Amino acid sequence: MSSLSSSSHSEISQKEEKEIELRENKEIEERVEGTYEIEEIEEVKKKHPSIFNLIFFRRSFPQIIKGRKGSLNVEDIGQMPSNLNIEKSYDTLLKTWEKETQKKNPSLIRAVIKREWWPFLLSFIAITISQIAMLMFPLMLQFIVAWVKEDEPKKWLGFVYCGIILITQMIDSFGYEFCCKWIFTLSMRVRNGLIGLIFEKALKLNSAGIEDTGKLVNLMSNDAQVLVEGLPSVILGGAAPLMFILVYIALGIIVKIWCLVPLGVMAIFLILNGMFGKGIGIFYDKFVHHKDRRLGFFGEIIRNIKFIKYNSWEESMKKRLNKLRNTELIRLVSFGMFKGALITLMVEIGPTMSFAMFLTMVLTEQEFKIETVYSCMAIFNCIKLPFQSFGYLIACLTTIKVSLTRIKNFLLTPELKPIPISTKPDSEYAIEMNDVCYKFPDGETAFSCDELKIKKGELVCVLGSVGSGKSSFVLSILNELEKSEGECIINGSVTYGSQTAWLMNTTVRENICFLSPYKKEHYDESTHNACLTRDLQILRGGDMYEVAERGANLSGGQRQRISIARALYNAKDIVIFDDPLSAVDFQVGSFIFEHAIEKQLANKTRIVVTNQTYFIDKADRIIVIENKKIAFNGSIEELRNSTLEASQFVKTVSAKKKDNNKKEEQKQETTPQDVCETVMEEEHRERGRVAWSVYGKYLRFGGILFFLICMIPFIMRTGALVCYNYFISQWSNGIDDSHLQGDTKWFYAHCYAYASEFILMYITITAMILFGASASKFLHMDLIKRIFKTKLGFFDVTPLGRIVNYFSRDFHLIDSKIPSQIDQFIGQCCSLLATFIIIFMASYILIPIVVIVIVVFLIFHTFFIKASIEMQRLEGLTRSPIFIHFDQTLLGLATIRTSNGQETFLNALIKKMKNNTLSYYTLQMAKIWYSQRLEWMGFTISTLTVLILVILKCWFNVDTGMASVALMNVTSIPASICIFAQNIVELEITMQSTERVLQLQNIPVEETKEVIQNYQEIPEDWPKEGKIELKGYQFRYREGLPLVLKGVDAVINDKEKIGIVGRTGSGKSTMMAGLFRIEEPAGGSILVDGIDTTTIPMHTL
Repeated sequence: MSSLSSSSHSEISQKEEKEIELRENKEIEERVEGTYEIEEIEEVKKKHPSIFNLIFFRRSFPQIIKGRKGSLNVEDIGQMPSNLNIEKSYDTLLKTWEKETQKKNPSLIRAVIKREWWPFLLSFIAITISQIAMLMFPLMLQFIVAWVKEDEPKKWLGFVYCGIILITQMIDSFGYEFCCKWIFTLSMRVRNGLIGLIFEKALKLNSAGIEDTGKLVNLMSNDAQVLVEGLPSVILGGAAPLMFILVYIALGIIVKIWCLVPLGVMAIFLILNGMFGKGIGIFYDKFVHHKDRRLGFFGEIIRNIKFIKYNSWEESMKKRLNKLRNTELIRLVSFGMFKGALITLMVEIGPTMSFAMFLTMVLTEQEFKIETVYSCMAIFNCIKLPFQSFGYLIACLTTIKVSLTRIKNFLLTPELKPIPISTKPDSEYAIEMNDVCYKFPDGETAFSCDELKIKKGELVCVLGSVGSGKSSFVLSILNELEKSEGECIINGSVTYGSQTAWLMNTTVRENICFLSPYKKEHYDESTHNACLTRDLQILRGGDMYEVAERGANLSGGQRQRISIARALYNAKDIVIFDDPLSAVDFQVGSFIFEHAIEKQLANKTRIVVTNQTYFIDKADRIIVIENKKIAFNGSIEELRNSTLEASQFVKTVSAKKKDNNKKEEQKQETTPQDVCETVMEEEHRERGRVAWSVYGKYLRFGGILFFLICMIPFIMRTGALVCYNYFISQWSNGIDDSHLQGDTKWFYAHCYAYASEFILMYITITAMILFGASASKFLHMDLIKRIFKTKLGFFDVTPLGRIVNYFSRDFHLIDSKIPSQIDQFIGQCCSLLATFIIIFMASYILIPIVVIVIVVFLIFHTFFIKASIEMQRLEGLTRSPIFIHFDQTLLGLATIRTSNGQETFLNALIKKMKNNTLSYYTLQMAKIWYSQRLEWMGFTISTLTVLILVILKCWFNVDTGMASVALMNVTSIPASICIFAQNIVELEITMQSTERVLQLQNIPVEETKEVIQNYQEIPEDWPKEGKIELKGYQFRYREGLPLVLKGVDAVINDKEKIGIVGRTGSGKSTMMAGLFRIEEPAGGSILVDGIDTTTIPMHTL
């Protein structure tokens, strides 16, 4: 009975153990793929919104309410629409691109159009309907003005005209909003597909070929994003030619042959647009090229910041970086000047065509009718938006072409060929090389070999001096270098343990298991043989301890042993270690070599690159590499008898080995102490609206006086707009049956006002470009200064990808978006102010109506803006993990590829992109929801204005000229209010980039002499002797963590050569950090020539 019970209990235990193992395997897979950060978003496939919700964009309302409360998270923003399926976007674009690469001249633009032609067509149809509806009012205006001129008009007809205007404005609004929705969805699919292609391509490039990581980050963060920002302008501008045709048909009906004059003006403007568009392309290409260089150099600095600080190279690095930044900003200003000229031409083309046509008619003494004047001017006002969109089309097509060309060139880069695995199981050789030559990307020879054959199951040690080509030999086997000639055959699968330990920001167990299922017995064996058992016992949480990015919270030995354990756990037919024992002491190295490499991997082919020759007598074969070639290939005895330099070193070391073996037998267990309980800090997230202090800091960086000077042309432009409309009304009032040309002095005054407004517009754009460049320059300089002055602990708890994101995507918005948005915001203020003044001049009765609508607008804007800010912050937070994942992947490409983990890491990227895509989609749909309601407010003003003018005409008296001017301007109010409000929202949203990067002003920096207590002036010749004294020195990595060094006392006299030795994790690296005062001491002191190092600035030390 007892045996039966125990048997049953044993079966249950085994079953439970298997269930636990399966559950843990699933956890590992999910965490490696990144789902532990934010829950994956499910897609909406079956549930469709109602027609009412679809038309009025009510899907965004719950998120707006949630965001307004300041508590919006990813799980609150609903589900992913099925038409934004990222896997489908990537797969279909990949297939289209693969077909395109079969052609002689592949085009990424053509591939995108083939993939998304149907949404393009839908968007084009929607914007065409919108523009036709917009054109209806100018055609109606001549009838309305004629009705106003009548002494006794039909009253009912005026109300009919009022209703027609309202209906056409609503059609215009719905068409534009649905176009925006479809084109945004389209652009997001294209962006996601491109990011997937870039990431997948990076996984296929050899490690040596990916040197310019700054360019890769720029491709993902900016070039792919250009489509999202530029495609709406492409669609709007693409519909412009149809609008031109309709406009000229309408003009031909009204003014007959004189419509040819504006046609000539348009031809001249288009020629100028082509010239400026070409300049935009040239300078944008140069701008992004210099941005690549700056980001690449900045990435190198961040990755090597400890080395730079140890050598006090901060100033020289900062100067080089600022020089690159200044060159980049010069190209940005040049690009902005050309773009500003193009925008000015497009915005002012309507008034210019009107001015040219009327001037020609005045000079040739043609007859005018008041309804003809205002109808033509309304048509030219109506054409302003399509022409403006056409100008943006040229600018956006230029930037899109540059970005897609850069992406295309990257996608066409020669790929890494798969490791040539032999299918001959009966072959006795694991690796065969015949007359091979491998090269670096610059063409320099990395490694060459006439003949090499390594048998299956052999243990091969590879020796050689620094720079001789040992690592190149390993990369050649892994096919990470370009093979120019010869044949290399690998008979079996390969596992790789890199020279520099590559760790993911996840748990120790997941780093070891990597992409393999968790099996407890095998796992315990691998960790034991890698000497990790004791470490796992003292780490908080054991093997569930979270490893920081780049393993910053582990000692060098611990990082290397985790890497070794991963190779043991995932061992395949051939296991390659590149200098695996360099970061561990002799005793640990001996244990790992004996138990891991000799015993656990006994049935594997093992290639060990090492500089520690204590173990090479256990190897079956020794390979010595000199001058990137194999200088020796044979046994240990043959090497000792050779004349190579390595043989002398082998003899010397072998004589000492017996003593070391005796010490190993007498060794005692020591507890690793160098454990820094550091974890990666989450990115700080502000709540509520962007603080006014952020705007104040941005203005101070640009120069407050400079900004006030820039405001002068804006004020002058407002006056010019009012004068322009007033003069035209006075001229038209003089047109009657006896004066068919009116009083021409008012007409010429209107011409001067127009010319002034034209010139002032370009001046305002130029002023904002220069102000923005100034603000960006000094903001970047300030933050770079802080980055160089910050304590190294900041880089241990902050992911590299997050820092790079600050200086890539966020600064891209600060450089390119904020200046233009400030210009548009102030410009729209001026334009609306001028419009309201003109309307008030027509009738003071409209003042209370406009005031009421403005108050409602402010209340509504305040309601929405907080939600939009939260949505944008959420988008920024979900964007950072993409770049962190991308950066980690690039660092571990060789390890990922040998483990066949490309698909897993690609899926992890897609899951992170889902969160970011849904956040961005929710933000954009909320903007459309907001835009629609703003246009309704505009409809209210415009409809009430027309209605009141109709009532005044029917029962009171009204000035025909001012009423006509008011009618001509009133239809622009809905679009103007919408653009104005969107500018406010966009400006505040974009200012979050400034808010985000300004967080770097709060990072802990090294103390200067002004804040150091007991600051001590040092002699100019200090240190004169170099004597170092440690008195009870204590060190911890962060406040609240346990001590790592506990009261060290030592004296190092001048000219002494000191070696610091100790077991793995004993605190050797920490001692170095303490000597350089990476963190302030927890107790005690270090004196250099009698001066306490805590009393002098870090840079001086």
